Amino acid sequence: MKCRRTPLTITQAAAIFAAAFLYLVLLLWWMLPFLRSQPGLHPATHWYLIGYALFPPMIGYALWQARREGADTLAKLLASLCVRPMTHRDWKSAAAGIFAVLAGTGLLLGGWSHLAGLDWLPPVNTSPWCIDMSPLEGSNRLLLLAWAPMFVLNIVGEELLWRGYVQSRLTIRHRWQAIGLLWLAFHLPFGVSTMVLSLPLMLVLPFVFERTQNTTVAILIHAMFNGPAFLAAAFGLLPG
Repeated sequence: MKCRRTPLTITQAAAIFAAAFLYLVLLLWWMLPFLRSQPGLHPATHWYLIGYALFPPMIGYALWQARREGADTLAKLLASLCVRPMTHRDWKSAAAGIFAVLAGTGLLLGGWSHLAGLDWLPPVNTSPWCIDMSPLEGSNRLLLLAWAPMFVLNIVGEELLWRGYVQSRLTIRHRWQAIGLLWLAFHLPFGVSTMVLSLPLMLVLPFVFERTQNTTVAILIHAMFNGPAFLAAAFGLLPG
């Protein structure tokens, strides 16, 4: 289904990323200390609650802009944001993208750990400072029921906005590299380690989207990278 898309300049795209970045910084500066001051709140829920504040506006903005372009039905909204069923080619692209992201991240993690062992780099920190990644034990594992909807909002929100809306409308050449760098900059508040280890995802995912023009592929790759890693940490399956 063809739909009208209003072109975006790199300045407009950067402004959208900057607005989301500033909102994230505000949440981490104001909301996170407030949540940490609440004695009855499990630390794992801090990021969950921040996510519930952060990601729905991303979805809302992408849908609002698509609606402004004339997407007045669900089918038109999905088409406007490049959400469509997976083809055989899409599945192959998704599998290749997941493999590339995992392999690239593994190589970066291994290389950093090796250099840290030689005292050439500080020890790698795989957990962002603002997210509690310690294992959940006993009944606390039920907190994953609060994490799951936030995780869906996270993946869908970022992909609808970054890929389905912004990247598909960006008018510059080599736009996937520009989107990758802007997406990387959006993660600056999480710290250097997170940015470095996220670099394969930040570049591979926009590249795969550029080839497929299917936001569903991007959602799958993003989910298969973030989800298993978080669950492994939550169940204490990662090395200490």
